[in-house]
Amino acid sequence: MSTALSRTPANRLFAFEALSTVLFTVPTLMVTTADHPRVPEWTQLLGLALLLTMIGGLVHTCRLTIADGLMLVTRGATGSGEGATRRLRQQSGAERRLGWLLVLYPAALVILLPVPDTWVRFWFWSTLLLSLSAMLSLGMLLRGAGHTDCRQGGLPKVAGP
Repeated sequence: MSTALSRTPANRLFAFEALSTVLFTVPTLMVTTADHPRVPEWTQLLGLALLLTMIGGLVHTCRLTIADGLMLVTRGATGSGEGATRRLRQQSGAERRLGWLLVLYPAALVILLPVPDTWVRFWFWSTLLLSLSAMLSLGMLLRGAGHTDCRQGGLPKVAGP
């Protein structure tokens, strides 16, 4: 996991989100089985706190990622060959994924807040699907699939004036 934390801010955010989600789903799955009449309030508050924390981390990461992209372009990396082209492609992919999350997280918050705590089956299946997607995301981050920047050491070297 230390290799996931040494990557770009966007990849660190994705690793934090996946790990937090997996850790959150363990106690949630235990209290959302069919033999429980309703989901406990502490579980709902924990989920709300996790979602709000992820929104805050996402906004912070967007700011860092966009600033990193601006540095990459203003340093003249656009004309420095294939490495810079790959880095710019990775940068735009991270910005696109972060943009989608900026829309999806608040939408999830609006959709999930009015769902009653008596819908235990809904909470169980949504938590199970969330944990599976988080484990898939963690696996992809650890394997490095789709993230070629995990095998590179940051920004490409550019000859300065």
